[in-house]
Amino acid sequence: MKIYSLKKIGNSLAVAVLSVAVFIVPAMASSHGEAPLISMDRNADNTDTYAFRSVEAGRSGFVTLIANYIPLQEPSGGPQWVRWDDSVLYEIKIDNTGDGIEDIKYQFRFTTQIVNSNTVLGMSTVNQDGVISSLTDPDYNMPQTYTVTVVDMRSGKSRVIASGLRTPPANIGPRVTPNYETNLGQPAVNNLRGGGKVFAGTRDEYFYIDLGVFDALNLRSIGATGGIDSTKGYNVSTIAIEVPIQNLTSSGAIPASSTAPDAVIGVWATASRQSTRVISDDGTRTTTGDFKQISRLGSPLVNELVIPLGLKDAFNSLSPQKDGTIPQVVQAIQDPELSHLLQAVFGIAIPPAPRNDLVQIFGTGIPVNSVTGPTYTTFLSDGTAHEYLRLNVGIPPTAIASQNRLGLLGGDVAGFPNGRRVFDDVTDIELRALAGGTPFTPATNVAPNNTLGDGVSFNPEGPLLTRFPYLLTPNQGNQPKTSNQQIVEEQARALRAHDPSKIPTVDANGFLNQ
Repeated sequence: MKIYSLKKIGNSLAVAVLSVAVFIVPAMASSHGEAPLISMDRNADNTDTYAFRSVEAGRSGFVTLIANYIPLQEPSGGPQWVRWDDSVLYEIKIDNTGDGIEDIKYQFRFTTQIVNSNTVLGMSTVNQDGVISSLTDPDYNMPQTYTVTVVDMRSGKSRVIASGLRTPPANIGPRVTPNYETNLGQPAVNNLRGGGKVFAGTRDEYFYIDLGVFDALNLRSIGATGGIDSTKGYNVSTIAIEVPIQNLTSSGAIPASSTAPDAVIGVWATASRQSTRVISDDGTRTTTGDFKQISRLGSPLVNELVIPLGLKDAFNSLSPQKDGTIPQVVQAIQDPELSHLLQAVFGIAIPPAPRNDLVQIFGTGIPVNSVTGPTYTTFLSDGTAHEYLRLNVGIPPTAIASQNRLGLLGGDVAGFPNGRRVFDDVTDIELRALAGGTPFTPATNVAPNNTLGDGVSFNPEGPLLTRFPYLLTPNQGNQPKTSNQQIVEEQARALRAHDPSKIPTVDANGFLNQ
């Protein structure tokens, strides 16, 4: 039997006692595996967090909060497929006072059931006819249910607002999960008491980026087009909850205006594990002890592109309350290394340190100023930097047809860095911000600083849904990909060379007909 224990940062390897191996793992370790420890714990890896005024018709009085976990899921990754981790506490947190401490949090816990443990398969099997046509179909062999708890940190009161809700299975393939969105996706959207909605399940990985950015900024293009969406075709696990605006503000009311003192909220998501995990000789695993945060994500790409390697794990374990008290974190935002790399690679001038423009975007929020005008602000701070998304719930949502992917930089005040919509092109926005290509640094707000991009300006898999949870239906398994088709064509050429009289054909799933 092995016991694994999460202790405070800095603890070292403990001694073995009575042949029980005890390992001390720092309580740290979010965004597509950007930190060393979380890259080895993908089921707790928070990849993206979103917060925006709902744009579904008739829902403008609500805020949608989305936290994605478990990156780059292969749609055909069976027979188990990806599931939520029953031992992880997934949370979305809201600070509405500016001190970096959550005032409200929504907690999600999952439980896996097994219908038939005698099958060699996993998530699906032939308990009836092998087709999963509903959330309660007996062929859904490893269904998960979840509970949603809201905690008011000011009063210390918590209440369960949903329980026993079912997650949909993976989009396994056309035979097992036909008509996925109608049969399984939309039925997994549940109404909450008080008028909100909630969903937990697999969706398309809509975050678009050319990951050539990590090959020493070896991008195929530094404009709006010409790049390759490296996340195309992958799925992600999504928690989405829609909440009335007044449930999130410090006053408990809808703000009177965008500059009212209760207009801005701070949002981030976390994943936590209990401090001790026991693995018995038969492989059974149990967890006990206090929960320790191992993943954290507020603003996109901050840990990936701003926080130094030696601090990445620690950053994921911290509360935003602590950010402004750690000199290395403050220094990383005031003078980020990536800005200097952009300067070196592209031969551009960048603003001198300290980068107060970046501190405002990521650490304090943007106060009312002459650049953005008298009605725009995302400021929420007690005088110390706290990194998270800031959403001004007093700013109306922009109609879908009028949204600009560049958010504030594109003149769309309802977009990033005012919260974050799934549609927002945060890669291009943040590259330009790091290069000083914004109106907040006029001396460097010139080309190419203010036109930088990764060459990917939209998700090629299609526009978002116009209804909650907005993210697209997950990519279906058992479907040919470009690389698969290339293999099939190579097989066909080899077959023709062996027997020129035989003309090969390919079936609807991209397999060679023999």
